[in-house]
Amino acid sequence: MAKSNTKSIKLSPEKDAAVDRISNLPESLLCHILSFLPTKDSIATSILSSRWKLLWTLVPKLDLESHTIDTSPDDDDEDIRIAHIVSRVLAQQECGELQTFRLQWYLGLDGSHISHLDSWFRTAAARKVKELDLDILLDDNDFDTESLVLPPSFFSCRTLVVLKLTGDIDIDNFALSFHFPSLKILHLKYILAMTIINSQENSFLSSLSGCPVLEDLSFTAIYFVGEYRICVPTLKRLSIREDQMDCEDRCVYKLEINAPALEYFNFRGDLRDIKFHEKLDNLVQANVELSMCEDEHIEFYREWLLKLFTALNNVKFLSFVPYGTEWHSIANIYPSAFQNLVQLEFKVVDCNWHLLGDLLQKAPNLESLVISKGYDFIPSNLCWKEPKYEPEYLSSLTSFYYRGFKGLNDEVEFVKYILKEARVLKTATIQVYKGESKESVLEKLLMFPRRSTTCLLRVE
Repeated sequence: MAKSNTKSIKLSPEKDAAVDRISNLPESLLCHILSFLPTKDSIATSILSSRWKLLWTLVPKLDLESHTIDTSPDDDDEDIRIAHIVSRVLAQQECGELQTFRLQWYLGLDGSHISHLDSWFRTAAARKVKELDLDILLDDNDFDTESLVLPPSFFSCRTLVVLKLTGDIDIDNFALSFHFPSLKILHLKYILAMTIINSQENSFLSSLSGCPVLEDLSFTAIYFVGEYRICVPTLKRLSIREDQMDCEDRCVYKLEINAPALEYFNFRGDLRDIKFHEKLDNLVQANVELSMCEDEHIEFYREWLLKLFTALNNVKFLSFVPYGTEWHSIANIYPSAFQNLVQLEFKVVDCNWHLLGDLLQKAPNLESLVISKGYDFIPSNLCWKEPKYEPEYLSSLTSFYYRGFKGLNDEVEFVKYILKEARVLKTATIQVYKGESKESVLEKLLMFPRRSTTCLLRVE
């Protein structure tokens, strides 16, 4: 970390003049500018002039990363040295209330470090910290400590509005005792997924009643296993992501959600049992990425999909990405019309064209359609088939975008169909796959009839 000394440095006349101009700004504005910098860079500005010497101590934000803090090359224990630097920075920081405390720790941990963390959290809590962002990645060689158990002082941050936890962190030990009365945003990423998502009474997610005003919950795991139970009446945004979607190593899980105020829902993972306990009357946007492979639960797939799309029925903006090999065996998964749906994004592959066709028929008020073409080369006899009846569901479509056009027969027939039937279409944009000729694609598309006389056709 840059040392906060007072020695002067020689700047060019232009840079010196710029520093003078900036230094004349009000102190509150200077602190605001410094708040956008990592703390080590903010401290480094102390060498610019005498006025800047202690200015960084007034910035209501601490952003510290262990791997960017400079230490002496002859330090015997680098992580102990870094811990002392962090403690010193916290001690010198003089602002009243602390807006943000962000700490990335990519080193080992022992008893002394836990003591430091306890002290840092106490200091942050005393300064009424609003946002806490903790990212812990333990050293691979640190076999004595598998995860960080947060000290009791962590759970005394009653002023927290935003809490983000990432990495090797264990929070279940205090699941029944924590209370964050002001917390509105909670993001959990890769923190002991095996324990936070089970049905034990002391699991963290089962104790979210300690967050009475929570509005935004996000958690990401390598893979899902066990039971997820989320009951948050105030929740408006929910994001659940599984990073490892692999047909070779699929796990069983169950997800139960009671969040009647939900406005935004994002899910990425293997298809399993997802149940909403309340109707989502306020839902505006849903992004769903589902992976489906043949396994012993295939007989339940259609039931699970019906249950999921019934819950999402009131959505206005929907993104649906079906991955996997078994979609060709599933049909009629949409229970009723999506009357409020105005924008649809869909990723199509050879085995799910029928899912797109069925969904379009359920969206009578659709205004914007975005299609992305996937090329996973799943063997399938399915293809785009033009409906045999009048497609009234395209009567409101004004914008059409096709991403990854390669000129395959299904793609050509689908685009041709949209242009022929969308009566009020204003723009149709075709983004060609890399290496394909834009000129030849445009020449082919211009030959297709367009029902809308005002449709502008573009090829990118």
